[in-house]
Amino acid sequence: MKKILLVMLLAAWSGLCIAHTQGDEAAAAHSADQALPLKSIQFGPYKITALHDGDMALNPAAFDQNFSQQEVQAIFQGQNTDPVKPVQSSVNAFLIEDDLGNLTLIDSGAGNCEGNHRGAAVQQIAAAGYKTSDVGTVLLTHLHPDHVCGIENQTKAAFPFATVYVSEKELSYWLSENTLAHLTADQQAQYTSTAAQIKAALAPYHPIRSVRTFKTGAVINGIEAVESAGHTPGHVSYQLQYQGRHLVFVGDIVHAANLQFEYPALSVNFDFDPVQSGKNREHFFKDYAAQDSLIAAAHLPFPGIGKIKQNKAGSFEWNPIGSPATPATPATPATPATPATPA
Repeated sequence: MKKILLVMLLAAWSGLCIAHTQGDEAAAAHSADQALPLKSIQFGPYKITALHDGDMALNPAAFDQNFSQQEVQAIFQGQNTDPVKPVQSSVNAFLIEDDLGNLTLIDSGAGNCEGNHRGAAVQQIAAAGYKTSDVGTVLLTHLHPDHVCGIENQTKAAFPFATVYVSEKELSYWLSENTLAHLTADQQAQYTSTAAQIKAALAPYHPIRSVRTFKTGAVINGIEAVESAGHTPGHVSYQLQYQGRHLVFVGDIVHAANLQFEYPALSVNFDFDPVQSGKNREHFFKDYAAQDSLIAAAHLPFPGIGKIKQNKAGSFEWNPIGSPATPATPATPATPATPATPA
């Protein structure tokens, strides 16, 4: 079983690389000094700033899991989505400032790992009026390069005083020598390439012992880690609670607003476990809708913050912040002290 799962993951990650490569050709490139948008909201005592790392276009062929080819074609047609053109997506990270001024970063973007149309999250922190040296905690939902590579810049820690947290299961998978033993030579090459990016991103933090692991259920800076494995073996979401309300940073639970809310079982071929990913989407979407939670997603259109409404059994609707269903208008701060509109 372990061998089968490992083969699934390597095939899935290969699909991700292909999807990203094809997306690279279609995405609009931006230079490092080009301005990108900022959005902030207030959630109780927490100020949340969405950071736009860049754009991503996914190969529509990646959305081929858990349905037949004919069913997938019907889904695309029913959602008025071109089955040939790349599916446009975003790469988002999120900065949390609590009422004591502590800064926690959820994911870090692609850094230098994925070309010049991504990797802007770190510059976005400065544009929001903060310093990278002020970030005390980095929480990673998982270790794919578009989430972890931003913590490193030219072999140095992009966040020199931060402690980086990742789930124990996730780190163990990507850094374990046992993984390679179950793979073919070609699979080993792909895995080694990806693992090398992960190791390079984490390397500046090891000498000062500032990479820490946790088990799901851990609470870090008042933020709870919730297991949501499926996209990767150790994927987690992070949940804030305030006066009975919830804000959940969901990582890669969802990749396409125009497809996966209406059809939550539709998974991408770079999910580690596509079946579990589909089940997770439906389970968490139901919870988020029932609790009227705010969610912040890494790959929904920027800023990736909004609410989910359940329309009928198994079907959901995404209401981004600022829409009639989620009317709060985010503020764009010039400095950390600038007040943001409550959600």
